[in-house]
Amino acid sequence: MSRGPALGVLEVGTIARGIVVADAGLKRAPAVLLHARAVSGGKLLVMYEGGVAEVNEAMTAARAIAGTLLLDSVELPMADAQVWPMLGAPVAALDWSREPGAEAVAIIETSTVCAAIAAADAACKEADVVVRDVRFAVDLAGKAYFTLTGTLSAVEAAAVAATTAAGPRAVGIETIAQPVPELLGRLFR
Repeated sequence: MSRGPALGVLEVGTIARGIVVADAGLKRAPAVLLHARAVSGGKLLVMYEGGVAEVNEAMTAARAIAGTLLLDSVELPMADAQVWPMLGAPVAALDWSREPGAEAVAIIETSTVCAAIAAADAACKEADVVVRDVRFAVDLAGKAYFTLTGTLSAVEAAAVAATTAAGPRAVGIETIAQPVPELLGRLFR
């Protein structure tokens, strides 16, 4: 199924305002509402997809209505293909222990969901890596994390890109070269 190409995500500080924000964006432009769901910390995530102009218009209206309750947002005109499956988080990675290209893993943790989405998009566009585990806000006090695998050089390049994209919202970014067999393919099980 073809997605996007544009993706817009907002984190709103209250559920009630988040629903009003979702409505405002859809009234302004014919974007598609992917999710309007409550997560830990009493936040509401609002996710739009569609054409670049439609998502931009929806996001502009939504940000204006969110006002001071807007905690974070990200707008990706051409979201990487690996970002779309992340939106259904949590995502538990299939066993990657036998994949020869998965010689290293990076764990990227951010203070917001929007930062994780921006970091993953930048990482996947920077290097040949695979997004594995994903968790957004639920049972994480509003934080988010995801993992990436690939060759050590690709994972290191992706981690730098993720760090830059997340900026001060990066909580922790760690890389493991040649993880021990007990961790391969089952970091969060």
